[in-house]
Amino acid sequence: MALQRSLRRTKADAVYEALQNGIMSGNIEAGQHLRQEDVAAQWGVSQTPVREAFRRLEAEGLVEHSANKGVIVRGIPWAPPPQPLDTIARRWSELVHDPASIPGSDFP
Repeated sequence: MALQRSLRRTKADAVYEALQNGIMSGNIEAGQHLRQEDVAAQWGVSQTPVREAFRRLEAEGLVEHSANKGVIVRGIPWAPPPQPLDTIARRWSELVHDPASIPGSDFP
């Protein structure tokens, strides 16, 4: 019985998953302010599950709690992949400076 109870989704889980999905999909944009009261009203829950969801999102780096501003969406914490030319230039530099660093290289 206790195992079954622990598998149930809480209100905080539902709010957290909805906000996380919204941020990851881009429906909730970086820089957007999230008000506890508004999110609670939107999901029909008290502010306690919303606070818990905000804490979890902040731990993941998706939102940031700022004094006097509230919770601000940071967006997806990732860097774009390097441009192909940047990668080629970096590999060429590695090859020229240390040919042994490139496996299978027979560069003179």
